[in-house]
Amino acid sequence: MKTLPPSFFSEHLTDDRLTVIAEHLLDIRYETIEMLNTPLDDNYVKETAAYGRQRNMLIQLALGRQYDWLSLLHAGMDVTFAIGTIPCRFFTDDPLHPNKDGFFKKNSTDDLFATDDQKPVTWRFIVSKSHGESDSKVYFIGYNIYNEKICEWVHSQENRTLYSVDEFIPESVEIPSAQVAIRDKEVEKNAADKNDGINPNEAKK
Repeated sequence: MKTLPPSFFSEHLTDDRLTVIAEHLLDIRYETIEMLNTPLDDNYVKETAAYGRQRNMLIQLALGRQYDWLSLLHAGMDVTFAIGTIPCRFFTDDPLHPNKDGFFKKNSTDDLFATDDQKPVTWRFIVSKSHGESDSKVYFIGYNIYNEKICEWVHSQENRTLYSVDEFIPESVEIPSAQVAIRDKEVEKNAADKNDGINPNEAKK
């Protein structure tokens, strides 16, 4: 089903503004996944770190007042920000069948009294993973009072324009693979003796 663009429902939801948020979400995700590349970094570690950094980025971006149209409404784990007067949240999920806890949870920032089922009352940015990180897309979807999709906007790798996010994350560095091994007890004993100023060979005499 073809849906109307976000700007049809609100003049605040322009393509330029949505692109700024989408680019920052993608940039943070790409850099985080790239940095966490050791054998100790499984998908749970990567996804948790990516979400945490994206959340902190949005908070800092809103509080930094770099964009006069962006504001912070709630700084909890379910961070809520506003584009103009429109409250939004973000998730990493399946845009066709979102199932993250709290995805459709309403709060005081949503339009709880809307009666028109053709009007979006809940707006979500969804970072969608594909076959590879380079295929990730950001969806911006508006849902009506029945959690039905009314509006959809998509930003993908093909139409990316890089935005600097250096002020929110550290400069990337090469991280060597973690070295995990069982230490030899004799080696540990000799090292301890050496640290105590005892010559292992003399100790055996």
